[in-house]
Amino acid sequence: MLTPPYPVHPEPMKKNWLERNPLWKIPLGCLTLFVLLAAFVIILMTVITSSFRHSDVYKQAIAQATANPQVRERIGEPIKPDWLISGELNVSGRSGKANLVIPISGPRGQGRIHAVAQKSGGVWRFTYLQVDFADQSASIDLLSIQPPEPRDF
Repeated sequence: MLTPPYPVHPEPMKKNWLERNPLWKIPLGCLTLFVLLAAFVIILMTVITSSFRHSDVYKQAIAQATANPQVRERIGEPIKPDWLISGELNVSGRSGKANLVIPISGPRGQGRIHAVAQKSGGVWRFTYLQVDFADQSASIDLLSIQPPEPRDF
């Protein structure tokens, strides 16, 4: 008698781990959704933050803060902008509005640049540009005209 090319009584299919533990489907599904949502939020925040960082008004505000001797003395050098920028930035061609809060830090402390500006004719003009410090002491107005330091001739 010939034997068939396949077993007469096939072995039962082995179930994978998830089929053997069906109660884990809900927590694993929730964890997957949470990871996907977190990845979406991180990507969204990265895109928004990078658009702020590449704007002219952001670069000008950072440049004025780092050029100010009072800010350099207070925070120390080098002054570095921190990651999470908040506010709004609306640009439409050669016009726009900006209201940004830019966290900065240095070796001696931390602060925030609060910048309010309008863009007209392709040029940003600040209406408010001030640095507030983390220790809640007096803030520095970057738009005020500072008298030159006395020189010895």
